[in-house]
Amino acid sequence: YCAWLREVPSKEAGPATERALASVGLADRSRDRMKSLSGGMLRRAGIAAAIVGSPSLLLLDEPTVGLDPAQRLDFRNLIRSLARAGTAVILSTHLVEDVSAACDTVLVLNRGSVVHRGAPQQLADLAGPTAPGDSPMERGYMTVLGDGRSTEEAAC
Repeated sequence: YCAWLREVPSKEAGPATERALASVGLADRSRDRMKSLSGGMLRRAGIAAAIVGSPSLLLLDEPTVGLDPAQRLDFRNLIRSLARAGTAVILSTHLVEDVSAACDTVLVLNRGSVVHRGAPQQLADLAGPTAPGDSPMERGYMTVLGDGRSTEEAAC
């Protein structure tokens, strides 16, 4: 259905759907009804729906919520492979670990304004000595936000 919505030619829709499902580890569940899938599987099906037909631009909002750690690692690998294949990926998330692992450029927004733009390591390098957070990336994120309480999202 999603391939049809994206106007993937009929001849290519089946193979494109199979590739998208395989890329998120759901090839063996392609005949299952959505209501029979777990929460993490539904999330992965949503990612497959987003990438079917190899879009040139992919916008993902909080795509790893509900995924277990192994699935999050797989997702990060998928994002990197899509970028290598020429897809521009915009990832909106509060999970800075995903941004750090999968992105080349990070934008941090606060109340609609860009407060930081640079490589993930540059954000981590900005970490204040007393900034809250469990990792340099989180501490850098909190540092550029000032008080850290009026956040929007980190995106790449």
